[in-house]
Amino acid sequence: MKYCKILLILFLIFSCSNQKVTDIRISVFEEKLGDKETKALNLLVSDFENNLKKIYPDLTIEKGYRQYLNDMISDSTTDWNKFKFQSENTNSEFHKSGLWNEVYNKEALRGLELNHVGKYIQALYAVKDSNSLVKLYTEKRQAAGMMHNELFVPGILSSNPNFNDYFHKRIVVLEFSF
Repeated sequence: MKYCKILLILFLIFSCSNQKVTDIRISVFEEKLGDKETKALNLLVSDFENNLKKIYPDLTIEKGYRQYLNDMISDSTTDWNKFKFQSENTNSEFHKSGLWNEVYNKEALRGLELNHVGKYIQALYAVKDSNSLVKLYTEKRQAAGMMHNELFVPGILSSNPNFNDYFHKRIVVLEFSF
């Protein structure tokens, strides 16, 4: 009985400690990104997940993320409208908040380019060492810039994403939010 109590106490301590690390990472990220931008990003994630529930009603959110990514690069996909997830309100907030400008730059000759010095990438850099997928993504994003879906999707899926993770969700959602 004594050992059970000790194990339970140790489990609780480690569980709380892990939660605090996650909360600190999120706080650091959101502070670097900014309040308006964080609110807009949270709206994007909410719209994205509502769309997942609509197009994949029988799947969990995590499995919905995976299916969405696989469908994006599938040769058999013909209904591209199902991938549109932003409401008018969310799209408006995405631009009005300044988040769009923190993630992308419109280059006249080359089309849309990633903003390599914006608050979004700075916020990711602030937490990259605490998560292997975030670290890999920031490195690849810096080196490659905008990636075609055919490169991004296999890359992110091969990194074993956890779509319950705050950061993994946001990386995917912003990749499809132009």
